[in-house]
Amino acid sequence: MMKHGVMLINTSRGGLVDTHDAIESLKNGQLGYLGIDVYEQEEKLFFRDRSEEILQDDEIARLMSFPNVLITAHQAFFTREALEQIASTTLGNLKVFSENAAVPNEVIYSDV
Repeated sequence: MMKHGVMLINTSRGGLVDTHDAIESLKNGQLGYLGIDVYEQEEKLFFRDRSEEILQDDEIARLMSFPNVLITAHQAFFTREALEQIASTTLGNLKVFSENAAVPNEVIYSDV
């Protein structure tokens, strides 16, 4: 339902874009450009050096073959503002914790 040649950028969740359909749309020109910072199977690809391994994911390999596709390894969060917010939240949590007060961002594990 998108215009022909549209640019699609996904920095949200990998599962929002059906990779097989994206590949078909890139091949027929319906999708003009694709930028993804997230990929549904990213845990098998990103977060450690795999440069000496054979890529087993045929869909990501196919996406990487397109000159009009940009794939980043879940790095969209890596901005000055995001890192400052992460640091600020972490330091705030440590301060509250050290004062024996309720930590507003506490994660409580439940085995339910």
